[in-house]
Amino acid sequence: MAKAISKKRREIIHKMYGGRCAYCGCVVKYEKMHVDHVIPLYRGWSQLELDHYEIIKGTNKIENLNPSCPSCNISKGTFTIDKWRVELFKKVNRVRRDSTNFRILESFGIVKITNKQIVFHFEKVTIKKQV
Repeated sequence: MAKAISKKRREIIHKMYGGRCAYCGCVVKYEKMHVDHVIPLYRGWSQLELDHYEIIKGTNKIENLNPSCPSCNISKGTFTIDKWRVELFKKVNRVRRDSTNFRILESFGIVKITNKQIVFHFEKVTIKKQV
């Protein structure tokens, strides 16, 4: 069983982006915050499986942890940042294909798909700090 992240570390993680999700940027209350592993832990995977798929296992080091809203953390799952970005684009096509509601909203112009690049909140904050 993985070691729980201490309350003190959770508080530090929550403050990393001013109480916002590192991914979508929404305000996330401390009590609702998920702690995401940027490079996933891959719990339950054997070393043989990790080696076979050439997967590097993440750690519980603070550099590998991000504050996340539940929606982003659940959506990201065990994807790396780059693979999740690709997956988010794929979700658009799946929703369009599988949801009549989405297609009707799109046909009336209420929902519009753009092909703009996905830039996560933590990337925007990092870019601003560098400028």
